[in-house]
Amino acid sequence: MAQTQIRHALLAAIAVVLLAPALSAQAFSCPATLTVTEQPQGPAGWTGPAVKSEHAFQTASILNGTAGKEEYDLRPDDEATKGKSALMTWVLKDYRTMPLFARCHYFDTKATVTANIPASVAKCTVTIEMTANGTIVGKSSMKCQ
Repeated sequence: MAQTQIRHALLAAIAVVLLAPALSAQAFSCPATLTVTEQPQGPAGWTGPAVKSEHAFQTASILNGTAGKEEYDLRPDDEATKGKSALMTWVLKDYRTMPLFARCHYFDTKATVTANIPASVAKCTVTIEMTANGTIVGKSSMKCQ
């Protein structure tokens, strides 16, 4: 009976050791869409209902400091183009002296959302599709590991 318990404990410990890297490497990304509620403010005598609209992810900014206060926009460590796509990559280990956060931008709205980037995330890549004049079009994506 004691050997069975030891065997189970040993198997559990091995599982924790093998799974720990996968658990610690949290995935992080901007939400694919953002719902925004607009409330019109017309002149006296005019009213209008609040309207909800959904907006697709456009691009992200990686910043350090304190969101809404002392913020420093970080330039990508690497930028590459492949056809109409542009890839921007930030290697985050060199910026960890201050808190890191992402600000997510969406098509056809000035509304943004911001979230702290977990310490386990080492690199973020944003892929955008652009026209020849630099306008972001198409589907954008963000992947952080």
